[in-house]
Amino acid sequence: MKSLKKYVAFAIAIVVPLALVANANAANETVTATTNLTAKGGKFYKQAQVASELKLRAEVNTPSSSLKVNPMKNVKVTFPNGMTFKPNNSKTPVCPDSKLSVSSNLSDPSGVVSSCSKSVVGTGTAAIFLAKVNQPTALIGDPILVVFNAGKNNSGQPKLKIYGYSKTTNVGILMDGTLKAGVLNIAVPVLSNDSAVKYFELDLPGGSLKRPDIGVNTRGLDPNYVQAKCASSPLKTNGVFELGERTYPGGSDIGPTTTVVSPETTQPCTGLAGKAKLGGVKVKGPNAVKNGRKGVFKVTVRNNGTATAKKVIVTSNRGGKAKAGNIAPGKAKTVKVKVKIRGKKGKKIAVKFTAKSGKVKARATKKVRVK
Repeated sequence: MKSLKKYVAFAIAIVVPLALVANANAANETVTATTNLTAKGGKFYKQAQVASELKLRAEVNTPSSSLKVNPMKNVKVTFPNGMTFKPNNSKTPVCPDSKLSVSSNLSDPSGVVSSCSKSVVGTGTAAIFLAKVNQPTALIGDPILVVFNAGKNNSGQPKLKIYGYSKTTNVGILMDGTLKAGVLNIAVPVLSNDSAVKYFELDLPGGSLKRPDIGVNTRGLDPNYVQAKCASSPLKTNGVFELGERTYPGGSDIGPTTTVVSPETTQPCTGLAGKAKLGGVKVKGPNAVKNGRKGVFKVTVRNNGTATAKKVIVTSNRGGKAKAGNIAPGKAKTVKVKVKIRGKKGKKIAVKFTAKSGKVKARATKKVRVK
C-alpha cells in the first residue's frame, strides 16, 4: 500500500499541470513488432518444425512533441511463416478460470503464479508510462509478465493467459491471447489511471524470472511449446496496434481508437533440407483368416524425420500393396493392404509389412492364425 500511495501522489503531481495544457493528446505514434527465433537444437529445417525459443517485443513510440502517450488497447502480431504454439496439457496443464481470472487477487503476484505454477509456458517484462505522461520520469520499467497455458478455443487454436504486475503501482492485470492462422491477438485491459504501455516483451519458454522482492521465481516449463521452421529466408514479422484512451477502472472508450501498422521486420535464417525417417509402423487387422482368403490390414506409417517422405509404398511379404503417397515430417498416414493368407490350419504365420520411400524403409510384423 505504501508504494501505491507514492504512485498516486506522483500521478497527481504530473497530471495536474497537463490539465492546463491544450492539445496534449498523443498523435503520430509509430509502432514496432519484432520476433527472434532460435532453434533449441541449433538447426532449422525447411520442412520440419523444431522446438524453438521465441522472443517477442511490441512497442509504441510517441513523438517527444506529444505530452501524452496513447495507451495500447490491442496488438495483433503476425508471426513468421511456419511458427506456432503447441500446448501439451500433460506437460503444462491448462490454467482454468477457477484458478486465475480477472476476479482473482491480481495484486498478489506470488499467489497468482502459485495458483497455476505448473501451467507456466513463458515469462516477460514491460514498461509503462504512468498516467499517460510522455516523460522519462514517468516511465516505469519494473512490470513482470508470466504466460500461462490457457488451452485451446472451440476451433482448436492455442490460448494464453498473460499476467502482468508492477511493484511500483501494486496493480496487476490479466491479458488474453489467442493464436489463429499465425496471428497472435492480445487484448490489453485498461491500466490503473489509464496509464500506457510503452512496450512488452515475451520470452517463450524463456529463462528463469526471479523477483524475490515480490515472491516470484518461475520459468516456462515446456521446452517444446514453440515450434518453428525456416521454409524460406528471411523470417518476417509485423503487427497491427489499436491505441486509445479509456475510463479507469471501467474501461469504456473516451476517444477514438487509432490503428497503427508496424513496418515489417525480418530475421535471416537457414533451413536445412533434412531427411525422411519412416518409423512407428503399426498394423491393425484380423487375428485369424481362413486359409486362402484375404485379410484386410490397416497399416499406419509415421514420418519421424525432418523432410517429406515421398511416394511411400507399403507392401507385405505375402503379397498385397498400397500407396501412401507423400508423408510430411511429423505426420502419419494409414493405408489398407489386402493380404492372402495361406498355411496349415491352426498355425500362426508372420505377415511382414514394409513401408518404403526411396532408400528409407520401416517394417512391422503381425501374427495371424490360419483358420
